[in-house]
Amino acid sequence: MKKLLFLVFTFTSINLFGQKVLFHDTFDSDKNQWALNSNNLVTNVEKGVLVMKNNDSQNAKWELLTVITNPDEVDYDVEASIRVTQSLAENAAYGLVWSCYNDYSDYRVVNMTPNKQVQVYQYSGKEFYYTKKWEEASYINGKNKYNKIFVKKRANILEIFINDKLVVKTGDYAYGGSKSGFILDAGMTIEIDELKVVEYPKHIDVIEGYDPNLVIEKIESISSKEYDEVNPVVAADGNTIYVAKKASPDNLGGVNDDDIWYATKDAKGNWSALKNIGKPLNNSSYNFVISVSPDHNTMVLANTYNADGSSKGSGLSVSNRTSNGWEVPKEIVIKDYQNKNQFVGYFQSSDNKVLLMTVERDSGFGFKDVFVSFIQEDGTWSAPLNLGSTINTFEEETNPFLAADGKTLYFSSRGHGGYGGYDLFVSKRLDDSWTNWSKPKNLGDIINSPSSDLAYYVSAKGDKAYISRGGDIYVLDNKVKQDPVVLIKGKVYDNKTKQILSAKIEYNNLKTNKNAGTAISNPKDGSYSIVLPYGQKYSFMGNKEGYYAVTENIDLTNLKEYQEMEVDLYLSPIEKGEVIRLNNIFFDSGKYDLLPDSYAELDKLYNILMNNSKMKIEISGHTDAVGSDVDNMNLSNNRANAVMQYLLKKGVNGNRLTAKGYGETKFIAPNDTEKGKQKNRRVEFVIVEL
Repeated sequence: MKKLLFLVFTFTSINLFGQKVLFHDTFDSDKNQWALNSNNLVTNVEKGVLVMKNNDSQNAKWELLTVITNPDEVDYDVEASIRVTQSLAENAAYGLVWSCYNDYSDYRVVNMTPNKQVQVYQYSGKEFYYTKKWEEASYINGKNKYNKIFVKKRANILEIFINDKLVVKTGDYAYGGSKSGFILDAGMTIEIDELKVVEYPKHIDVIEGYDPNLVIEKIESISSKEYDEVNPVVAADGNTIYVAKKASPDNLGGVNDDDIWYATKDAKGNWSALKNIGKPLNNSSYNFVISVSPDHNTMVLANTYNADGSSKGSGLSVSNRTSNGWEVPKEIVIKDYQNKNQFVGYFQSSDNKVLLMTVERDSGFGFKDVFVSFIQEDGTWSAPLNLGSTINTFEEETNPFLAADGKTLYFSSRGHGGYGGYDLFVSKRLDDSWTNWSKPKNLGDIINSPSSDLAYYVSAKGDKAYISRGGDIYVLDNKVKQDPVVLIKGKVYDNKTKQILSAKIEYNNLKTNKNAGTAISNPKDGSYSIVLPYGQKYSFMGNKEGYYAVTENIDLTNLKEYQEMEVDLYLSPIEKGEVIRLNNIFFDSGKYDLLPDSYAELDKLYNILMNNSKMKIEISGHTDAVGSDVDNMNLSNNRANAVMQYLLKKGVNGNRLTAKGYGETKFIAPNDTEKGKQKNRRVEFVIVEL
């Protein structure tokens, strides 16, 4: 195609039920001035058809008209009926051209041949990109029979039909030109029976509360001019951010790799300069963070590592913080893992129990889909489960991020209606099946652009979001309403010596007695952080061999907004004479029947007794000063006995247990405040023998 011929005209639009017929030519006359005889291309309007004859012996020819004035702002259909009447070769091409720019630098073509082949491509930047390479197609009519071509553009979704057969469906339609027309190879004659272009209002389903004045602010202190910073991952408290810096000479592998760098926020909200996280998380390969746990002590990383910290290959790894720094990342094992795509995206949830991934599998709906996998008792992950057709489309989904509430999912997609190639969307999980989701909403045209927008990362509070754009890191106000959570921070101590301890943190749903998540405390300073979503009652504790955890509990059934709390955890050594309080034992006021919320605590005590076969304990009940001495003594005795009866029914030998009520004889706090009274109303056990 060496020479381009064109005519430019405008046409009167016709309003028709919210749509406009921009152009419709049935070639009953040459009202649109198609007639042309120049440079070996002859076109005429004859007897209700447009006849185009290419007399050139080598070059393809075309003729185009301006038919859409604002193609990026509207949706449209282009429809044409074409047949070939003369061709020097059975594999000569002819077809429809559309979305062509005025300077002809970018356009799209659907081509056919007399011997029933089809091809679809885009020409852009002096390169050809083939959506469909030449292939035989039985639905195409041969010489002297019309073929109906129908192009349907809705947002970024482009569908191409030939004779009502879907030929191409793609979400890679970010922008377009205004010209349409016809193309034919050398020595070919074609006839066009009709050309019609219909415009529709462009509709993209954006989030509620969309703010057209949203400001996206570059974080200057971590966005260098010389190098690209990408893949921002922010910690739950919003005070630490991890990025991948590309091709910096300060990377461990120099300009040939990506390294993990991080920055922290000071009390005034200012970010520090980036620091290289160093070995063993960085090596001479491509290193970046997938997700970081709320306690900052567990990190999921892209790719895999050898025992010496060198690069092993593709995959996924996890590293825990130790007293000597980060350990060499260990490979994450996912059962029945499969990915036919060269790319992959991952995210691990705040509770460390859910792993999201975007992979291409046989059970998918299109290319890459979002799948979910769950942690197993042996530390491996379950076979991936597809999130379903509400989230996943015929096209690619990638880079999932699950907010701290465990329900709000952000992801990038080319298959949902958007402004560009990949757009960012949000959806809410509606139940625990992980396949029931609300309809995804587009985050809007301030966040999404005509190019590809790939990742969105939000702090636990949900107020700020972080994105990478053009090799820089940006922050913005997050307008998506998430379910509230509580970020609990504290330290883990030995209850007897008050020394710092490193321990595994567990939190349970008190109602179901099921584990709701895990964390670890920092081996150096004992600090931990967990995120608890609203709507449930939780118990949480530190676990360490040789200790019994004094369990804390929190009721979040009526949580209305994000909160942060400081709660230190104490572990009591399993030693003779040690008195340990059972915090999560619940009774109705004035009664001694155990409530189901108590079972998690009692099962923990049962397990301690089973693991220490010689242990004998005394279970003691205590009250505050409200009521008579006699009533309080009876109540405390009955409550202690209720605990003992539960353990006996579980199978603990009766000679290992005694129960006694002390009423109001052993106060541990004044009774003049409700907080003091609450401390005095308690059940404890003392280790009598070990």
